Amino acid sequence: MTREEQLAEAFVGLADTLADGFDPVILLDRLAGHCVGIVGADTVSVMMATVRGDLRTMSVSAHAATAELVQTQTREGPGRDCYRTRLPVDATHLDGLDGRWPRFTAQVQEAGYGAAHALPLRVNHQTIGSVSLLLTAPAGLLPGDLRLAQALADVAAVALVHWSPDPARPMDILTHVQAAVAAKATVEMAQGMLAEHGRLEPARAMEALLAYSGLNGNRLTATAQALVRRTLEPSAVLAALE
Repeated sequence: MTREEQLAEAFVGLADTLADGFDPVILLDRLAGHCVGIVGADTVSVMMATVRGDLRTMSVSAHAATAELVQTQTREGPGRDCYRTRLPVDATHLDGLDGRWPRFTAQVQEAGYGAAHALPLRVNHQTIGSVSLLLTAPAGLLPGDLRLAQALADVAAVALVHWSPDPARPMDILTHVQAAVAAKATVEMAQGMLAEHGRLEPARAMEALLAYSGLNGNRLTATAQALVRRTLEPSAVLAALE
């Protein structure tokens, strides 16, 4: 299997919350496994925040990480700092970092690791945990591999908050599909209204819809519904093109 095929399979497996047997614990195990098998980390741990703001280890990819090291990461280390700051943390050379994370640095070096990264586990700008990646070789991962790991983490986090313990019924799936079809029809109607009002090509009218929605922090469908219901003037939307 090529890396592209692995990636396609990984993203589908992380996002398909309606699949039979989908489980949040298995989801995070998959995330950790993909960060090892596809991204190239040697050991990965996924931590999530509790209601008290503490971090709890949810998944560890390899037995090479001792129980003591896993527990330490919930209290200090790049994963903890990543969750606190909501920003990625890169420790590409662990030598000299014993003053920042004394216990963590001592334990990971004793376990044979030379570099560490931590990426935020986030949904809609809210950080709910972090993903720690350990590597035996110093220098760490390439920027492209880190972006890939972040993309995998983002997909898994979104899937996690959309997971329901109750299996989806066929009628539920049909309802979501029909809602998407109805939304598309509303957008097309609004697009036509703008095109007629401004004497624009349909593509230009769509640009206006997207521009207005982006400027006002609205969903495209919400803008379209407001136009169709006459609670929003076409001229206001078209002004976004100026």
